[in-house]
Amino acid sequence: MRKIIQLTIVVILLLFLQASTLACTIFSADDGTMTLAGTNGDYSDTDTYIVFYPAENGKHGRMYAGWKQFWWQTGLNDQGLFYASASTSFLEAQNSTQKPRPSQYLMYKCLEECSTVEDVLEVFDQYNLYFLETMQLIISDATGASVIIEGDPLHFKQNYYQVVTNFRLSQTNPPYPCWRYNTAVAMFENTTTISLEFFTSICDATHQERGTQFSTVCDLQQKIIYLYRQYNYNQVKIFNLTEEIQSGYHIYSIQSLFTTSNSPTKPTTPQGKREGTIGQNYTYSTSSTDSDGDQISYVFDWGDGSISGWLGPYTSGVTCEAKHIWNIKGNYDIKVKAKDIYGAESSWSDPLPITMPYSYNPILQFLELLFQYFPHAFPLLRQLLG
Repeated sequence: MRKIIQLTIVVILLLFLQASTLACTIFSADDGTMTLAGTNGDYSDTDTYIVFYPAENGKHGRMYAGWKQFWWQTGLNDQGLFYASASTSFLEAQNSTQKPRPSQYLMYKCLEECSTVEDVLEVFDQYNLYFLETMQLIISDATGASVIIEGDPLHFKQNYYQVVTNFRLSQTNPPYPCWRYNTAVAMFENTTTISLEFFTSICDATHQERGTQFSTVCDLQQKIIYLYRQYNYNQVKIFNLTEEIQSGYHIYSIQSLFTTSNSPTKPTTPQGKREGTIGQNYTYSTSSTDSDGDQISYVFDWGDGSISGWLGPYTSGVTCEAKHIWNIKGNYDIKVKAKDIYGAESSWSDPLPITMPYSYNPILQFLELLFQYFPHAFPLLRQLLG
């Protein structure tokens, strides 16, 4: 009995982990005036990217978004061809086992070469679809055509919209077991017109707390991409694909696109000895605070043409110390700059003037005191001593 209970707990945990880290919600629709496609990219890893490839060497310009360690989860090309993928239960691909396996992820080839859903299906018909045994795709184009590809089973759009999540329609009968799927379908059933705002509201209604890392809504006719991060639908980054691909290959961290950071405060004037001896190590300290609570790094300019390099990061308000040796006698100004983990830099601190070297000579010190008390006396001695 104990083993049965333990096994049940393990199965529940596995199902929970799968639902919380591998789930995606994807949908597309055409109402006769516009064609839109949306996706929530759901996974535990927050490190997401959006990348653009130019149109060159006979290949279409294109965008991908998702995680670097996997095939890109979604994409759009300059012909208005869209795809997105969702993990799902295992289903053996039997009808294509005798065909060659593709040399690259097949959707990369399709976005490079295809313009329509029909083009994609022709490409898929040439290859072994083994890679779809644990995932499924939705493909949509600018004409409004759409299909869900499970592998062998295909599901063509029957209504003005199409939705897919993480169960296979070929293996499931209504009522469907996914609340995200049911929510999206219900929202489509309550309207016959679509808009950016409506698609964004579906993303919001189907997002998963601590799971949805990014969302996109793509206008397939205008080739416009609306990008959101971590189910914050009040902030959006808008990309015109036609313009982006003119800039050649480039990639953005999605997190960096939405990060707004205040600079740390000007660091305190460095603290430490003002006089010293050349060839010896001296320690100086400073601190700064960051209004966003971000960690802070510091760089010391030692005034002799050398800098410390960035030190840290340190918790906001925590003192940073650095050591330096001066090898040439002279007067130097030490100053410090701070920056947070997003690269926002402070101004330079007020300088700390120091003198190197300083050595104790009782005769010279006596003469310096004498000159202070009798400022107009001993002119010849003053000239000799400089």
